[in-house]
Amino acid sequence: MSAANPSTRIDLRVDPYKKSIISRAAAMLGINITQFIMERVFPEAERIVAEGNRTRLPKEEWEKFCAKLDEAPKDLPELRRLMREPSIFVKS
Repeated sequence: MSAANPSTRIDLRVDPYKKSIISRAAAMLGINITQFIMERVFPEAERIVAEGNRTRLPKEEWEKFCAKLDEAPKDLPELRRLMREPSIFVKS
């Protein structure tokens, strides 16, 4: 999701040397510092968030997980009864 007119600021504190290097790199690419940082930081942030949303299991645990999915469901009389009742979210 991108915004044509971003309205939120991020303030960074960096030492003068790092700012100089970032400024020079941005200038070499013909973009401003904000563009330089966003073009490099945002994709990495998206990758980290996506990676954090994944579940990884060792092979043995994965096989146990898949076996549980393949098992027949437990009989839950209360759930069966509840599913026969009209939904509170649907107008009668």
